[in-house]
Amino acid sequence: MRILANSPMLSFPAMTIARYTIKGYIKERVLLAVLVFGFLLMISSYVLSPLAVGAQQKIIIDVGLASVSIFGILLVVLMGAGSYSRERDKGILPGILAKPVSRVDFVLGKFLGTWITVTVVTLCMALVFSGVMLMSRTAFNGTIFVSVYLSGLEVALITAVLSFFSSFTSPLLSSLFTLCVFIAGHFSADLLEFARHFGGTGFKIVATAGYFVLPNLSLFNVRSEAVHNLPLMDGFVGSVTIYGVLYTIVLLFLSALIFRRKDVT
Repeated sequence: MRILANSPMLSFPAMTIARYTIKGYIKERVLLAVLVFGFLLMISSYVLSPLAVGAQQKIIIDVGLASVSIFGILLVVLMGAGSYSRERDKGILPGILAKPVSRVDFVLGKFLGTWITVTVVTLCMALVFSGVMLMSRTAFNGTIFVSVYLSGLEVALITAVLSFFSSFTSPLLSSLFTLCVFIAGHFSADLLEFARHFGGTGFKIVATAGYFVLPNLSLFNVRSEAVHNLPLMDGFVGSVTIYGVLYTIVLLFLSALIFRRKDVT
């Protein structure tokens, strides 16, 4: 992580902010705490799996992939929420923006710093997960790797969601709103289906608006297919990738637009 933070590749204004953000995250104890907790949870799945006779390997895959996804999102929320306000509270944000660093660079740099940090941690957790699978002699399949990839893509999107809320709200509210979007994004399709069958007119309107406005995060969850070694539809990964990237770009654009008008003094 320290080598990454000092990489010469992070030399442009946005990259400089990203490098500064990564260095700040390295000092955060929450990074180590969540990482250790995720490791323990994945290892516990290996220890406790013999209790479920005939389903040991499925439990290991399910718990391992869930750990990689959930703790990646948890890291984004815990670390990224205070990232925007840290420089402002210390009184150094106006000085940063007085240099040849635009507010767009600041938003993009904060996003990249958070996403890179969490992605590295996610990859470390994926390596531990692979080690648990090897120890338990659980067979790998291609959908497992796709699931880890989509978890990383989901992390990028949620980081953009956090950037959007952080551009105009407090750290506490941005964390709360991001968690709400994460939960709602995973159940928006189910809620829409429920509203169509059992809801009134007002509920249907709200559910439909939420379905189209909120990110459909259920697209990034293929853990069930990975557990049961089921094939994905042709072009599914490419379509979800395009969806995730476009949604992330739109959120970053809105974040920069809002942050440009915000008083940072």
